[in-house]
Amino acid sequence: MKTTKPQQQTRSTTRPRATQLDATALHDVLVGATLLGAGGGGPFDLGQQLLTEILAKTPVIDLVAPADVADDATMAVSAGVGSPTAAASGFPFDAATIAFGALEAVRGGTFDLVLPGEVGAGNSILPMTVCASRGLPLVDASGADRAMPTLGVSTYAAHGLPLSPVLVANGELSIRFDAPDAATADATLRGIISGGAFHEDAGVAFWSMTGATMKSAAVGGTLTRARRVGAALRLARQRKTDPVAAVTKLLRARVLFEGELVDVAEETAGGFDLGIVTLRHGRRTMRIYNQNENLFAWDESKTSPVALSPDLVCFMTTDGAPFSNAEADEVKKEGKRVVVLGVASNKAGRARSIIDAYLALMRPLGYGGPYVPLERLAP
Repeated sequence: MKTTKPQQQTRSTTRPRATQLDATALHDVLVGATLLGAGGGGPFDLGQQLLTEILAKTPVIDLVAPADVADDATMAVSAGVGSPTAAASGFPFDAATIAFGALEAVRGGTFDLVLPGEVGAGNSILPMTVCASRGLPLVDASGADRAMPTLGVSTYAAHGLPLSPVLVANGELSIRFDAPDAATADATLRGIISGGAFHEDAGVAFWSMTGATMKSAAVGGTLTRARRVGAALRLARQRKTDPVAAVTKLLRARVLFEGELVDVAEETAGGFDLGIVTLRHGRRTMRIYNQNENLFAWDESKTSPVALSPDLVCFMTTDGAPFSNAEADEVKKEGKRVVVLGVASNKAGRARSIIDAYLALMRPLGYGGPYVPLERLAP
């Protein structure tokens, strides 16, 4: 009987269809991601610095929709981890690329695309440094529709995707480790970057996956959403219309508070910025509790919080400039009027495991109740 060898499957090598993001579009992404970072995801100045260096290398970044990614295409998450305040003082341009290349070496091959971890001024732009250095496209998806205080609140973690091996790097040092779950990886990462060899921040590459896996676990369209927010703010300034109204309409956001920043209490420890941002308007006071990212907002005229994570608590000035907690003290010094926006998270971001992880983070900060959706807290 004649036998035949089974055919060896080969990966698709066709470069996927992409949208080219030029300098204007990339700046729109940066501005929008700063707002959607919910106080975290890296400071605006870091994103702007990285974007300048990216555009010196390439005029455009190729952005690929998840649906246009081949199921057998390979990719890994590229991000920065650590204290946004530390990152604001300078972040090596090649740190993420070093980590990404080291992960490829461990995996024994090259990746086809770069995948963001979260949304934010730093972590929406940082994966583009890998794209610019390596000539790779960027996937229009992330592990959340916001910035995340820990890896455990990612949709990648909620789907149980293996994240090992993990590669951590700065300009001089690269470290590899394996972890059984997101919580262990998060604790290990924080220990590494706080141990002295790093400076409270680093580039990281992990969560290697195929296109098929990405489509099942990632939140699609996050960079396009950020771009639309940034474009809405840019056009509002050009047309001299209300930027707050433009954003609230686009995101179906709630204006939770408007007033002046009167206190910014932050301390950096264990790779986190921990703090409380206080705003005041007349006799009303609002406090925003954060662990890098804003976790919940409490208007002291109310008996319960007005917004709880995973829903987004976002900052912008009334003249249309989003900012993160890393810039809050500067906004306070400038005396600018600030709006606090509540934005409902999507269905994927409200998975039970993600909600439970956020509740565990909020308890030490003073909230011990259940999760209540923004639609009920701020109707």
